[in-house]
Amino acid sequence: MIHTKDHKTLNIFDPLDHLGSRRRKLLEQSWAPIFRKEILPQLPVKQLTPYYSEQTGAPTKELHAMLGLMLLQQTFDLTDKEAVEQFAFNLGWHHALGIDDDSDQSAYVSERSLWTMRHLLTEHGLFQALFEIPTTQLARLCGVAPSLQRLDSVHIFSNMRHLGRIGLFVRTLKKFLHNLKRQAPGNSGFGKLEKALSDRYLCKQEAALFSMVKPSETTRTLQTLSQDLLVIVRCFRDDSKVTSMSSYKLLLRLLAEQCLVGNDEGGGEKITIRPNKEIACDSLQNPSDPDAGYDGHKG
Repeated sequence: MIHTKDHKTLNIFDPLDHLGSRRRKLLEQSWAPIFRKEILPQLPVKQLTPYYSEQTGAPTKELHAMLGLMLLQQTFDLTDKEAVEQFAFNLGWHHALGIDDDSDQSAYVSERSLWTMRHLLTEHGLFQALFEIPTTQLARLCGVAPSLQRLDSVHIFSNMRHLGRIGLFVRTLKKFLHNLKRQAPGNSGFGKLEKALSDRYLCKQEAALFSMVKPSETTRTLQTLSQDLLVIVRCFRDDSKVTSMSSYKLLLRLLAEQCLVGNDEGGGEKITIRPNKEIACDSLQNPSDPDAGYDGHKG
């Protein structure tokens, strides 16, 4: 169920009344009031409403705050874990995002909710509006003419798409490794893989590292994931029992759609990640729903 607030209406009570004069002055001189006044009310919440029910289901997190969270994570180059912590405890973020109480409903968000929102933005191409609106607002405030300076956010768009692709790689690899461990646990199956590689996806502590990737580190992380994918695919390509598994076929599909495999200078195989623009609309989006795609006009 959709939950939004009207951030254009002034509060009856002063949201900074609990702060001492010195901390209040610091906050008022920071970026947070500008974000709250000029950017937060303009975020494209209406573009999200078709994907939520207005009457059924649990209430969403306040959607302006969630979109603001996605924007601030990219701006400050934070991992998912770091972004969640800032959302929960940072007074500057609270003021910027219109969070005026300390309840868990208002000031807490799980990493899963962050992933879900990112997937929604990237799958439906909404991230472009998310960053174009504040960029335009700031340009207006600073007197920057779009005709004289580009206002696009190519790197931010790319990083958000990369974060979504990282999740896809991790989920697909994890699905295969779980199935492999269950169906072929011996030395000729799951045991053929190096423990460090399988632990990277099946060990809870190791897998959590993928939620600690900063937006600026996404390209390098994707390259590591693609190399793991190639190692696993090549390890079992001659094993008819494994290659008949549906989860192995998803690995092959992921490899074909997301990566380019060629030869390096030494004659060995070299794998690189396809650019975002080369990923087809009908490419794998979710290993649990292989037939799902995304809207090419939006995403």
